[in-house]
Amino acid sequence: MKNKIAIASAFLAASSFSMGEIVVNEFLSFEGFVDSSYTHTDADAGGVNESENSFQVDQVEISWLFNFDIVTAQVDLEYEEGSDYGIVEQAFVNYALSNGDVVTAGRYASMLGFEAYEPTGLYQYSTAYDIVGFDIDVNSEYVQGVKYTRTTDTTFFGISVQDQAFATDPNRLGGDGDGSYGVEVAGSMDLGNGFTVFAGATFEDADEASELYNAYVTYETGAWLFAAELNLGEAEQAAGADDIELTSGLLMANYAYSDVASVTARLSLVELEQGNADLDVTKYTLAHNYALSDNLLLVTEISHADGDLDIIDDTVDLFADGDATQVAVELLFTF
Repeated sequence: MKNKIAIASAFLAASSFSMGEIVVNEFLSFEGFVDSSYTHTDADAGGVNESENSFQVDQVEISWLFNFDIVTAQVDLEYEEGSDYGIVEQAFVNYALSNGDVVTAGRYASMLGFEAYEPTGLYQYSTAYDIVGFDIDVNSEYVQGVKYTRTTDTTFFGISVQDQAFATDPNRLGGDGDGSYGVEVAGSMDLGNGFTVFAGATFEDADEASELYNAYVTYETGAWLFAAELNLGEAEQAAGADDIELTSGLLMANYAYSDVASVTARLSLVELEQGNADLDVTKYTLAHNYALSDNLLLVTEISHADGDLDIIDDTVDLFADGDATQVAVELLFTF
């Protein structure tokens, strides 16, 4: 449902590059992608210089789509670099009500956030808040629960009751998830004249509770797509540790200068406050997309991140000042 909230990419709409279902029979079809990349990274954090080259298959995913009239289902199986085995990224069942509303149960993507969670929905290689050299990633991504959604031609509303609001990765905003449950609400509206607005929030009730508010606006005119996003969050920490407060946002512009090519410029910022420590990171991204064929996309990107840490005294040493530059070449095959 997340992809239905955000308006389509001007580039992807202008070109014929897309994921297309391969039909097995009237009840079953599948689609997927293979995402591989080469990256070169130079980072300087706390006076330590590091340089790294990497060529790898980042992700392979196959989505199995089931259709039984008012009941549909989806199972996404994926492999990610760094894991030794495949995982079930999503597995959910949809039940369509008589008035067109949908009830979903299982494991599914969060409704929050402008940027897609899959490379097939991004306008560049990297995501805005996954900043190399600083170990920051604040997306909640995938959750498990029950969700109700209502979609019209111009509006969307959704509410989800789920096991937790945030992933348990220590580099992500949120608590440990022990004994928790989360609630997520989201809504969007097409205002006409190319404008779409979105607002949503998620809350987690646990020993280490968290909350996150997300809002963004998009504007599409001709071959241009513009986006602006703001996130505000807070995460309680274990006893004896200060809470974490988050402010982040992005500005993005995508221009499709031909039927098969586009350029993207993005500015993203993240501020984390914990006790007497305040980390500010700014990331600059420039990317080019070129569709070699209907099923093969070449993405080149250069990103630069600057971080500044202010500590009132010497009792906390969470991060170090520094910067990081990454050059990436991505080849994305879809089927």
